[in-house]
Amino acid sequence: STDNEWSHMMWRRSHADLKDLGYPLIAAQKLGAELGILEKTEGYCQRATFIVDPHGVIQWVDVNMGRVGRNVAEVIRVLDALQSDELCPCNWKKGDPYVKVG
Repeated sequence: STDNEWSHMMWRRSHADLKDLGYPLIAAQKLGAELGILEKTEGYCQRATFIVDPHGVIQWVDVNMGRVGRNVAEVIRVLDALQSDELCPCNWKKGDPYVKVG
């Protein structure tokens, strides 16, 4: 996002699902340009969410046009699935069974 860290802090405080996230939100116009989500003439980034693992590898990306908001529940669902270390089926939610292999 091209918003500053104060804007991110207020967004997290105002949304119950975001209050206790254990990872940072990044405010960086240069990074947006490097990721290909910066609208240079307008000076804003497309709505994008990147989930990056502790090794710096991007595990999940969601990019929406500026008029479409994020689905916070979906981001949390994906985080839960990634943190499970299991094979999760379509539409899996925390507490649902995993796919059994073999």
